[in-house]
Amino acid sequence: MQIKINKIFDYAAIVSGLILFSLAILTFCDVFGRRFLNSPVAGTIEIVEFGIALVAFLAMPRAFFLNAHVSADFIKNVAISKLQTFITIFRFFLMLIIMSFVAYGTTKEAFAFFENKRVTIDLELSFYPFYFATAVAMWLSVLAIVLWFINSISERKNK
Repeated sequence: MQIKINKIFDYAAIVSGLILFSLAILTFCDVFGRRFLNSPVAGTIEIVEFGIALVAFLAMPRAFFLNAHVSADFIKNVAISKLQTFITIFRFFLMLIIMSFVAYGTTKEAFAFFENKRVTIDLELSFYPFYFATAVAMWLSVLAIVLWFINSISERKNK
């Protein structure tokens, strides 16, 4: 079970990288077309806006699960075991509460966009598929936070 969940987080990160690579190619083609062919790619700004959000939120579950966020640990080398456990529990609740609210809000917004059928200006793309994809990625982050916490606590018990 654990290995399958790891794979899901890895695949989400791979998809995130592929989207980022595609956005880089799209941006290059847009700039090249605008500069040398006097014909930019239509809708580049819309696609890049949605794509960057997907890149960020699809990469997050893996970072949460591996505890690989960029951070400044001021009290990392504290030798007191109970304080380290308290910090881990505090981080868990803080991350879980924030990501749950964000995931819930995005899911609610995705359903609202689904009902009102809003589209983008240039390409007339529906908003809701992007919001649903982002919401799924955020719920994966919530799952990753829970699994990280379980792994952290079990490692502390084994020590």
